[in-house]
Amino acid sequence: MTENKNERLDIIDNVFRANVLLERIGHNLSSQAGLSSLHQWFILIALARVGDQSFKDLGNNMLVTKQNMTGMVQRLKQNGFVATYESPHDRRVTKVSITAEGQEALANVNAYSVAKIERAFEGFSSDEVASFGGYLERMIENMKKEE
Repeated sequence: MTENKNERLDIIDNVFRANVLLERIGHNLSSQAGLSSLHQWFILIALARVGDQSFKDLGNNMLVTKQNMTGMVQRLKQNGFVATYESPHDRRVTKVSITAEGQEALANVNAYSVAKIERAFEGFSSDEVASFGGYLERMIENMKKEE
C-alpha cells in the first residue's frame, strides 16, 4: 500500500512540476501575442471553443472565482480582445464575447505554441495522448469534488 501512495504522490509532484513549466512557457507565448497572462489565453480559448459565456461559466471553466474572472475579463476588454454585454434572457447576467482582435491574438499565440506542444508530447503515441488526456480529466473531476 505504501508503494501505491508513493506513486500517487510522485504523480502529483510531476503534475505540479509540469504546471510550473507550462506556466513559464505559456506566459512567454501569450506575451508574444500581446496578452498579459496565461489566463487571458485560456479565456480566449474558452470563448473561441464554446462561444459567448457568462462570467460565472468562464470562472467554472477555469476553476477561478467570479471576482477573479471579472478582473481578468476587464483587462482583456481594455485591450480590445473581448466585449461584454447584458444577456437578453437575464439582465442580471453579463456575457463575454471574443472580438476580432481577440481572435487574432488567439491565432498568434496558438501559432507560436504548435512547436512547443509537439515537443512536449514527443515520443507519445496517439493512443497514449488520448489516454493521458482522459486520465487528467478524471483526476480534475475527482479533485473538484473535494472543494
